[in-house]
Amino acid sequence: MAKKNSNLPPEEPVIAEEEVKAPETEVTDVENIDIVAIAQAKVEEYKGLLQRERAEFDNFRKRNAEAVKVARADGGSEVVISMLPILDTVQIAINMISDEASKSGVQLIEKKFMDVFSKYGVKEIEALGKDFDPNLHNAVMQVEDADNAGKVVEVLQKGYTRDGKVIRYSMVKVAN
Repeated sequence: MAKKNSNLPPEEPVIAEEEVKAPETEVTDVENIDIVAIAQAKVEEYKGLLQRERAEFDNFRKRNAEAVKVARADGGSEVVISMLPILDTVQIAINMISDEASKSGVQLIEKKFMDVFSKYGVKEIEALGKDFDPNLHNAVMQVEDADNAGKVVEVLQKGYTRDGKVIRYSMVKVAN
């Protein structure tokens, strides 16, 4: 008996070609068609899901952009609204100052306010002599005046709009 060398790998059995067998079950053409149809249906299902997800995301992006735009506009309006009492005080000061040099200095401050407001879309509501409009004016007083019935005869506090939206109504006296 010959002695085996322990350093050599064990011998693998050799299989003759005729011993290798094909799988027992064969896939028929009908089964292939079913598999292809199922795969195509899944592809269409996933494609539809992807399209809906993309549309939903696009709608979300648009809603979010609109919400940011509205929030910025509202924030800007709040800053303007908080500065309106300062402008009112400057305008009262202009009416009270008799010295022309001092008056022109304060008018310059008023002009700066109005320039900044104009930059942000703020416009004064024209009220004096106009027909009373409850969408723009807040009537706090009425006077008897048949010639000017329904018209604003005095502005007690100026009103302002920002980008077409009223941020403060004009406080007015209206003729009956």
